[in-house]
Amino acid sequence: MMFHEEVAPQLEVLLNAARTDLTRHRDDDYPNEAVGILCADATVYPLINQARSHKRFEVSEQIVTEAIAQLKVRKRHPVAIYHSHPTSTAEPSKRDVMMMQEMPQASFVIVGSDGIAAWMWNDELRFVVKVPLREVAVCPT
Repeated sequence: MMFHEEVAPQLEVLLNAARTDLTRHRDDDYPNEAVGILCADATVYPLINQARSHKRFEVSEQIVTEAIAQLKVRKRHPVAIYHSHPTSTAEPSKRDVMMMQEMPQASFVIVGSDGIAAWMWNDELRFVVKVPLREVAVCPT
């Protein structure tokens, strides 16, 4: 995964390019949360939410490791982990914040019912910060 400083300027372009695929994945997995990896070429790599829940997602470390290995073979560079909030906003939950603390080098994208937002953990300030983006709209469902 890229570090935040490298990702922030690119995320807006990537999210706009991947918007249709991100919202399609959110809608396809409804009512459960969708989860996947966003690549530097705006490719969306869906993963399976093993929790099968509308309130949280879970993916084993083994599945993530295998997915990243497959992406490397395909010469795709992961830049963010995404998941959906199918019936709520693109704001991180307490569980999301805990995950961001565990993976501080990663950028996180949330596809909410109100739009798409990118988030990261700021070690220095010890809290989650929203990556500054112009508004990224959600495709109508």
